[in-house]
Amino acid sequence: MLCVRGLLRIKPVLSPHGNTGFRSLTGASNVVRQKDDKLILMENPFKEPQKGCILCSVTVDYKNIQLLSQFISPHTGRIYGRHITGLCGRKQKEVSKAIKKAHSMGFMSVTHKHPQFMKDPNICGIKHLD
Repeated sequence: MLCVRGLLRIKPVLSPHGNTGFRSLTGASNVVRQKDDKLILMENPFKEPQKGCILCSVTVDYKNIQLLSQFISPHTGRIYGRHITGLCGRKQKEVSKAIKKAHSMGFMSVTHKHPQFMKDPNICGIKHLD
């Protein structure tokens, strides 16, 4: 009896006239297709918006001590890395070169941050211990 039922289910699918009104075994019969169906091009909804760094629109200069002091540690004078500052590679290199040039020219102190700039708002969101 089971064999006969199986043949009855498969027979309409294998008919030479195509699948006319019978359900196919694939389960795709619930999709209604029209002859004028076209693919619609759309943007990827899962694509994240491009993140730009905060200095891409700013010119980095070695004489702008207040800007450069945001990217050095206030206690040790070390330059923060990209993973902390959030800058792109090009701007991080410009900032570090400008800081080194300001150190060598005498605009910035090498070992610590100037006390005048300690109360400036943090550009990179670094939390310092006070």
